[in-house]
Amino acid sequence: MSALRAAIPQHLRTFVEPQIEQLSLRMESVRCGLYATLPESLGEGFLWTAALGEECLVSMHSIRLKKPLILEERPTDFFCVFSGSSATLRSLPNAPAQAVAERENVVSFSQAGGTTRCLMQAGALYESTSLTYTPGYFEGLKKRFPDDFGNTEDTMRALDPAGPPAEMLSILRSFTPERASRPGAAPYFHAKALETATALLARSRTWVEDEAGRTDRAIVERAEEIISARFSEGLTVKAIADELFVSRSRLYDAFRNVRGMGVAERLRAERMGAACSLLGSGEADVARIARAVGYARTSAFDEAFRRTFGCSPTQWRRRPERPRIEPSRPTGRAAF
Repeated sequence: MSALRAAIPQHLRTFVEPQIEQLSLRMESVRCGLYATLPESLGEGFLWTAALGEECLVSMHSIRLKKPLILEERPTDFFCVFSGSSATLRSLPNAPAQAVAERENVVSFSQAGGTTRCLMQAGALYESTSLTYTPGYFEGLKKRFPDDFGNTEDTMRALDPAGPPAEMLSILRSFTPERASRPGAAPYFHAKALETATALLARSRTWVEDEAGRTDRAIVERAEEIISARFSEGLTVKAIADELFVSRSRLYDAFRNVRGMGVAERLRAERMGAACSLLGSGEADVARIARAVGYARTSAFDEAFRRTFGCSPTQWRRRPERPRIEPSRPTGRAAF
């Protein structure tokens, strides 16, 4: 194991040393990294691995065993982009449930440290190329490029396993033992690792933003259902937020992001629309209309109405051409 210790930093060896030990591999140095073939007694295949700096490890293997083997791994916290055969993919912790191809299934994920075990079946093809990054890799990028790599670790932890960037497979195909033996292999692989991280981070941020947008829309749609059904009950923004188990600021932000208005404006618009219908019918006095649309005090209703239409409810009723407001498009400030 002396070659491994000389070539791979200790905190990166946790990602590959258990496999080397359990598969009885005798690693030999190549221009970039270490390479070994599987003993014939165990099966056929190879493993190549290389440290790309202090915080990134690339590994490639293609193995077919003669007998089953329970492989135990003891990784530390990491982020990974991975292309592998169906057998390798299914052996991963939290393997994706979707149908997989026989080879070159690309996923990306993050994982906390600990011990994991997987059963390697006899005769199955275990093949993969993986780039493993420690949190320190992204901390280094953040220091070197603060404008481009801000909150990188949180973003990486939100990786969408089913949605790595489209260019990822092409990049991973660049990592081969053959290329590792050629001049310039180390800087070439370092550049590819950075390209992978950049593409992965950009895709992750897009996914996080999309997911946030879906969450915002769900909050807004549920809040609007509550408003439409119960605006006459003296409903408040706090009551809506409490029912949705979110804070008032979270509810406000969701409405601003989705509707371009505050939740209070949306509630007031619903009430003003209903008030216009009742005033137009001429069948109820202003005090009753105020209570019917959720105002306990006529003065509060009058103030909200004036802020919306620039006149009192009584003046509005007397106008020959009455301005109206659509509940989904409120104007002015909210008043309760």
